[in-house]
Amino acid sequence: MTRSSDRLKSDVAQVLDDVGQLIAGMAGARQRLQALTASAETERGRVLVVVDASGAVTEVSFADDVDDLDYKQLARAVVAAAQQAAAQVKRRSDAIMAPLHAAQARLPQLSDLVVWMPRQDGIPQPPPALLTPPGDRVATDLFDIERDGPTPVPHGAGDTADSAAVSGISAVADQAAEIIRLQDLRAKLVATGTAEGRRVSAAVNADCILIDLKFSTGIGDLDYDEIAEAIAEAARQAVSAVARMATALFAPIAADRTGFPGPAAILTGVEQLRDQLR
Repeated sequence: MTRSSDRLKSDVAQVLDDVGQLIAGMAGARQRLQALTASAETERGRVLVVVDASGAVTEVSFADDVDDLDYKQLARAVVAAAQQAAAQVKRRSDAIMAPLHAAQARLPQLSDLVVWMPRQDGIPQPPPALLTPPGDRVATDLFDIERDGPTPVPHGAGDTADSAAVSGISAVADQAAEIIRLQDLRAKLVATGTAEGRRVSAAVNADCILIDLKFSTGIGDLDYDEIAEAIAEAARQAVSAVARMATALFAPIAADRTGFPGPAAILTGVEQLRDQLR
């Protein structure tokens, strides 16, 4: 009996050690992720786009011979470069996170301890945001807040003690299903920003990636340096707008997690529990 108890304490302590290392590793990974940037060139170096860790455009520059391109070609070249740079930063981000994901996969899941909890690997990864320009999307790929907005998840108010467990199981399942639905809807989000008196219009998807760029008839009033700055400004406005949309979409789910402790508090609790087991 004592031997079994000691083995259990040892196993739990090992899990706590792994959890503590994982949380500590996440802090370092977050710093490395925030510092990521990437750049890409198109049209034989005439167009250069720099993106940040999220894939959002932060800088655009043009070579001296960029005027060999007409404005439609220029817009396509900027979008192509932005998406190539975003793909680069995504690969680097995945490489940073890969060891943490592997460590997390080795940990026991809550569903291993609580039989009615859904398995984490049963909830699919969020789908990537669509790269299709807004004007080329079919109706099913367009987000409508009135039609597709968040669905309140019932909390079982008024449940009797006898039905509390059943209500809890149902609430967990409902919330998991709602998260999956919202992830699918998030992939459809698109926002637009403008600059220089609407001469430049940039659209980004939910992953902050530039998916469309349009110039108005007054674009010729700007020189190429001004156009480059306007593209970056319009993209920044679009990124801010799509972030607000995503926040509003997940607001009901986020409200349910307002009391969830942060990583620092969790790590402190893990260390205290681990010390008690020694």
